This record gives sequence, C-alpha cells and structure tokens, in this order.
Amino acid sequence: MALSWLSRRDYSELALFQRLEKQGASKADIVSVIAWCKAQNYLDEQRFIDMLLRSRVNKGYGFGYIMQEFRQHNIGKELVSHCANELDIDWFDLAKVQYEKKYGDKPIRDYKEKLKRMAYMQRRGFSNEQTLFAINETE
Repeated sequence: MALSWLSRRDYSELALFQRLEKQGASKADIVSVIAWCKAQNYLDEQRFIDMLLRSRVNKGYGFGYIMQEFRQHNIGKELVSHCANELDIDWFDLAKVQYEKKYGDKPIRDYKEKLKRMAYMQRRGFSNEQTLFAINETE
C-alpha cells in the first residue's frame, strides 16, 4: 500500500505513518516499511519539502502559512527556510502579486477596508512588512 501511495505523490514520514496506521498496520510494521521506503529512496523528506513549498508558493501563500502546514508534518523551520533560500523566493514580490490578484487596482476607500485587506494578506501567511509593501506598491 505504501508503495502505491508514494508512486502517486510524495509524503512526509508522519503523513505516511498516520496513513498506514489508519489502515490498521502495527507500529513495528509501519516503522520497518518506512525504513525500507527511505532506504529505497521512495520516501524522501527533502523531496517532500521541495514539492510542498513550490506548490504553496505557486498558489500564492506566504511563509507563515507554509510554515504552519509544515509544523503539522513535524518538519522544522530550518529545513524549510534552507529550501526556500535555495529556491530564491522573493516573498515581497509574491505578496504584491497575490494582493494585485485579489484586489487589482481598486483603491482603498477607508481605514476599515485597509484593515480587511491586511487581515486577508496575513491569513495568506504574509508578514506585516510584506503586506504593507504590497499595499504601498499597488496604491
């Protein structure tokens, strides 16, 4: 089963463990299957990080949102930051693109609307600095 799942997409160790556990496998069997998959290079944590990071960046999510998702997979900030640095992601430009995609060239009418837009950007995982940069560059 694990090989079938891994042939379709990459998984984190935790996600694969949980999925096998739901199927009723014993913990000892799961540990040995995961070890075998890692030895055969079917399960690769770095490849999973690359895949998920690229996917979320392409969907317009910021680093905060992405890190929250990686925490659910028990993957540390250092690994994700290193991978993001290798991909040379410009978070400020990504924030600007996402802001323009959502709001286009509609001007901000009042302070309440500005707060609403800032909250949207923060839910997408962008920092205050990135959000303000996107708003100021667009306005």
